[in-house]
Amino acid sequence: MSILDFNSENEVLFDPGYSGAIARVSGNIEYMYSAFLSISSLKQKKFQFAVLYPKFLKAIDLNVAFYLGCMLWGVYLKSSPGRKIVQNPCLGAEFDDDSFGEIDFLINFIKEGLNRDTKYYLNKMYTPNPLYIAILEYYREFLSVNKGFVNTKLTDDIVIPKGLKSLGKEDIKEIYDIIYNAVKEDNLEILFKAADKIIPE
Repeated sequence: MSILDFNSENEVLFDPGYSGAIARVSGNIEYMYSAFLSISSLKQKKFQFAVLYPKFLKAIDLNVAFYLGCMLWGVYLKSSPGRKIVQNPCLGAEFDDDSFGEIDFLINFIKEGLNRDTKYYLNKMYTPNPLYIAILEYYREFLSVNKGFVNTKLTDDIVIPKGLKSLGKEDIKEIYDIIYNAVKEDNLEILFKAADKIIPE
């Protein structure tokens, strides 16, 4: 189910339709990296890292786009008060420090791990995109202030991090259109077009 075929005045989807695209990322970054670390031969490691490097970059792009999309959708939902959120898979789950594991891994991987390994195995630099770091850090806060969305039943329940930009009606409409297009085209990277709408410079 996605916003392409969902129409209700009183209800909104928890996921506008991102899940299909994120599921096709070329392997989970943490899983790929763990498999890489298990290789003992330095020669094999260098070869394997060269193979994995473009996959890491693509997976980073898509994961960051996904986290940005979650915040964009949250901002959109918050602008439409009093509506019931349906199909929330987090509802009733337990929220604890383990809930940050995936986002913390990605932040550390982009900030330190990937550049360290790129210098060692490929003899070149990886410089993280500052926008990506900002998106991930704001998403971590978004996840925290909403307590993993385990109690999020209504659009009113959503909490927006204070650091994100305030938006007018035209901005909200533009965000929705970009989200709709990203879902329709099955391309999460389209969401980067709306990054400057909510992420401060």
